[in-house]
Amino acid sequence: MKRNKPALVCCGVLAAVILVLAVVFVALYFTVFRPRSPRVVATVVGTRISAINGLPPVLNITMRVEVTVGNPNYAAFRYGDVVTAVRYHGDGVGQVVVPAGEIGARATETIGATVEVDTVRVAATPYFMPEVVLGVLPFETTTEVAGKAVVLGTFKISASSEVVCDVAVYWTRGNVTSDCTSTVHIGGR
Repeated sequence: MKRNKPALVCCGVLAAVILVLAVVFVALYFTVFRPRSPRVVATVVGTRISAINGLPPVLNITMRVEVTVGNPNYAAFRYGDVVTAVRYHGDGVGQVVVPAGEIGARATETIGATVEVDTVRVAATPYFMPEVVLGVLPFETTTEVAGKAVVLGTFKISASSEVVCDVAVYWTRGNVTSDCTSTVHIGGR
């Protein structure tokens, strides 16, 4: 029995060390390294109206949308192509794709997109002339960002976000108002 006692003590100490390391790892994972959703804020920062004429209705509209993504995780967040689409009464009138990229750990990055609006499609709708008379053109922009972070080289966190902005272009005054809503999905869609 005395021969096995040192081996038994050694195994007990090893088991205790493994248990302590496991508890520390789990505690760190659920506190410091806990996967967090990215913070996404979108803003329509500018709209340029180059021309507007009555008959035939011709106008040139360019919208600048900025999406600010904050990565609170301790791992870089790699995102795929960022797609920004513009709709006028449900019809797609513009789209731009920003190439994929990466946001560093615990960093914030602003992704900008400039969308040329297909004004021929806008002018072809039955809503256009009454809204030109009222002086306001309502648009909706949708921006989608999807990506993943790998924490400690093992845990993959997928997240996607959709930001929808209702944009009112007051072409007579030359200004724009927007109201944006962000939805974040953890684990992809």
